[in-house]
Amino acid sequence: MKNIIKISMVAVLISGLAQAKEMERYGVKSAKIEYDIKGSGDIMGMVKTKMVGKKRLIFDNYGAKELEEESKVSKETAMGNTKVTKTHTLRYLNGAIVYSVDFDKKEITRQQNSGLAMANMMSGGQSLKDKGEAMLKQMGGKKIGTDKVAGYSCDVWDLSGVKQCIYQGVPLRIESNIMGIKSLEVATKASFDLSLNADDFKLPDYPVYNYDMDMMMAGGKPEKLDQSKLEAMDKKANEQGKEQAKEGAGMLKGMAAGMQAAQKAGYDPTSGKEMTPAQEEAMEKAMMEAMGGEQKMVEQAKKDILSDSEGMPASMKRCAQKAQTMKALKSCFPDE
Repeated sequence: MKNIIKISMVAVLISGLAQAKEMERYGVKSAKIEYDIKGSGDIMGMVKTKMVGKKRLIFDNYGAKELEEESKVSKETAMGNTKVTKTHTLRYLNGAIVYSVDFDKKEITRQQNSGLAMANMMSGGQSLKDKGEAMLKQMGGKKIGTDKVAGYSCDVWDLSGVKQCIYQGVPLRIESNIMGIKSLEVATKASFDLSLNADDFKLPDYPVYNYDMDMMMAGGKPEKLDQSKLEAMDKKANEQGKEQAKEGAGMLKGMAAGMQAAQKAGYDPTSGKEMTPAQEEAMEKAMMEAMGGEQKMVEQAKKDILSDSEGMPASMKRCAQKAQTMKALKSCFPDE
């Protein structure tokens, strides 16, 4: 039964936390920012490089919805030979979904934003904006002053030769000088807390393909999507994420209460030993109480188990569907 509970908790936490309030990445609701990019360098007197470019950043809902487009031209000269490279990228984040545009192939990929869930799990309950500042300090970053960029006062942080001027969690200038390569990305125009609409996040009229990692791992191919249904698909994905976030919050509370109860019963999580039956019982009882009672926890566990029941023996599936108590659910999986 312990393994079933763990599987249920992990599934909810990973999928649900991505949509929690802590996913606020910036301290302002919306923005439109334009950047100039340039760089140059001489690597050991052998390779000379030069780069220029433009970037635009648009976000809403504190960064849960964000479009970033960048165009750059790089020139590299070595031993009398010159190579020019042009790049053009566009990425659109819509909560639980991320779109990436390939301008060379003239196509767009759509996939789950798995990095969002991981980032939120690492936030420790803080907004990602606050967590980002905390991580700068932990990594040795120092706030060395303030400056004004594009009309906004921003805090200047220095970390290992990289200086960033940050306004409400948004970098307005990033400059570095590493191994002879100097680079600068600076906002030339910025507007915050403005009204945005769907046109601000419009993508090129390219075919859209859905990349499902489970499907790809199984040898499947990307599925071409009906673009008229994308808005509804994204809305559904984000609604599911919000519902899972609520479940995840309850599961976190239950997990904390359960672990405290197990430790009070003598369990040492650093020992590497399995819980005794008494400790496991104390953990389950505390979790059930914290999550609103046994019935609610049973229904949640059944939901998570049955949502991934492919390959499960039919007898086990029927047993799980009928179970009304944790004891009955546990009996469905005698090998657990």
